Amino acid sequence: MSAAVTVRWIEDGVLRAGGLDALATLPPDAVVWADVLDPDEPTLLALAKRFPMHPLAIEDCLHFPQRPKIDVYPDSTFAIWLVPLLLDEDGVATHELDVFLGAEHLVTVHREAIKAVDDVASEAATFTARGVEWTLHAILDRAVDALFPVVEQIADALEELEDAMLADARTEHLSRLYAAKRALVQLHKILVPERDVVRGLARLEAFVEPDAYMYFQDIGDHLARAIDSVETYRDVATGAMDIYLSAQSNRMNEIMKQLTVIATIFMPLTLISSIYGMNFRYMPELEWRYGYFAVLAVMAFIAAWMVWFFRRRRWW
Repeated sequence: MSAAVTVRWIEDGVLRAGGLDALATLPPDAVVWADVLDPDEPTLLALAKRFPMHPLAIEDCLHFPQRPKIDVYPDSTFAIWLVPLLLDEDGVATHELDVFLGAEHLVTVHREAIKAVDDVASEAATFTARGVEWTLHAILDRAVDALFPVVEQIADALEELEDAMLADARTEHLSRLYAAKRALVQLHKILVPERDVVRGLARLEAFVEPDAYMYFQDIGDHLARAIDSVETYRDVATGAMDIYLSAQSNRMNEIMKQLTVIATIFMPLTLISSIYGMNFRYMPELEWRYGYFAVLAVMAFIAAWMVWFFRRRRWW
């Protein structure tokens, strides 16, 4: 499948759009946003003839997945951004967005459709007219805002697990807890380097105008809030794990206590029955007409008394 390239630019105050062929007719000083879906090497090399794209950055675009990072080159900046998606049972999946940012151009590269990119593309006239850094800001801002529903979904799952474990801790709760904790760890590994990416973008005086600096800082603040939430819920997951282990330990103690009480009750009964099970010839009770019933009555009394005693002491 060949790459799908959409080139957008402002000409005479009007947003224009075209394919890869449109690059040949663009004015030299045009503000351009080129979006590449499902990239291949020939397409990226063709874009590199029009825009400064370092060969190492192009190589990263062709090898998915990568980790979030920012590389600053003399005539452009390359950044990798991961958009997390929460899966029901397999933790967190990611969609990778590769970005080339220059003074008058923005190139976005991704394999899957990304909602943040699509949303900005629907309002491309507004953002592209302000500059490529504002277009990039809009994409990243929407991508970060989409993080919070993912974090909240994990938080809701943890709260539900806590309530279920307090009521009745079961083995299936443990597997769900591990899945939530694994998702939080994956999110943390994504968000921390992305915060460094935003900080790096905010400091790019060559490609980011001063008015946009505070807006990129705002994205960094949102990321910091998301990271704080992730770390908080990691602590909650650890606490839920302690709840599970304590509940299992308490449950085992209750079972052992009940078994111990039952065994203790039967100990004197076993002793009595074993004594009379010896059947010595001169045991007087063997010749007594009511001996059997008397022994049973004594055993029943002992068992009843021990049950009463254990319940009075709250041992059972």
